[in-house]
Amino acid sequence: MAQIVRTWWPVFVALLLIQMGNGLASTLVSVTGQAGHLSPLIQGLILSAFFAGSVAGAFSAPWLIARTSHVVAAVAYTWLLVAVIVCFAITPSPWVWIILRLTAGAAITGMFTCIESWLSLSISDNIRARVFSLYMFIQLAGLAAGQMLLSARSLGNEPLFLLSAGLIAAAAFCYQREHARNPAIEDTAHIPILTLIARAPTGVLCIVLSGFAWAGLMASGPALVEMIGLSDVDKSLFLALAVVSGMLFQLPAGWAADHMDRRIVLAALSALAAVFALVPVFDMGRTGLFAFAVLFGASTFPLYAVGVARISEVLGQSERTSASALMIIFFDIGAVIAPLALAQATSLGGAIAYFIVMALPQALFSAGVLLSAFRRVPQSG
Repeated sequence: MAQIVRTWWPVFVALLLIQMGNGLASTLVSVTGQAGHLSPLIQGLILSAFFAGSVAGAFSAPWLIARTSHVVAAVAYTWLLVAVIVCFAITPSPWVWIILRLTAGAAITGMFTCIESWLSLSISDNIRARVFSLYMFIQLAGLAAGQMLLSARSLGNEPLFLLSAGLIAAAAFCYQREHARNPAIEDTAHIPILTLIARAPTGVLCIVLSGFAWAGLMASGPALVEMIGLSDVDKSLFLALAVVSGMLFQLPAGWAADHMDRRIVLAALSALAAVFALVPVFDMGRTGLFAFAVLFGASTFPLYAVGVARISEVLGQSERTSASALMIIFFDIGAVIAPLALAQATSLGGAIAYFIVMALPQALFSAGVLLSAFRRVPQSG
């Protein structure tokens, strides 16, 4: 692990800066939509558009990597994201924002696909969960730092969007110092999406659930706090608490997933998440919301890293670049559903509906994984 850090530190620093900028920009979009009293449908479309655009980024990244390299493709997507965020500062139109969010989703997901494929091709399976937990730890550290910048919202949205773009632009220069060997990708194999689902159903469902929980917190969470009537500082704290708790729990969860049946780790995490999601039902005030942020973030943010490790158990080396793109698409499926479902649920049932919708899929997944794990017939997923 120490060698991983020494080799990959420029890429990890770039990832940290990108997530600082992305976290700030995404929260600004969510809060601005709620404060502008847009309809639930428009709010849901703006928030979900990011994850819908991610599908294009995930599909295009393997093609671009094959024709350039992992680092060149990552830099290209990073500069595209910079351009999009500058455009957020120029126009307030919700319809333009839908297009911008689509493009931002494609850019950042293309970049993530490049980095995740690069990592996956460069590490062995016995440390995979820990390495991807470190990867997620760095992502979440950047998001946490980005949320705290929202407290400067009194300066106006435009300066903060430009600050976000500046942080991401700085990340593009970090790639110039990378020392990680660009993996050979001549021997690649396309893995069809249905084939991957059949070979690793538990891992695939976990990735979808991870996307749902992530978007539910990071995209719809600020709108929920705005609905309840808390301050901008409270919005920053809500997201920062969720991200920091998820960040701190990444490495213990990764260690556990490298030393025991990964299905048991997934079932435990999702069961805890289902329980923790209902905490604000009994206390809808500031304390209940912050407790939810801490506990739900800690139990759901590690799901992605463990799910990736679970899927990787059934992959050959030649399939990893294609599978990295598919895993992000699975994540995006859950992430597209969450803002739309939560916007409609809260418009019908108020804030309490948010927490019920967040709890239900976690409970169903945990029960399904436990049934799978304890069946006598070995499961491939």
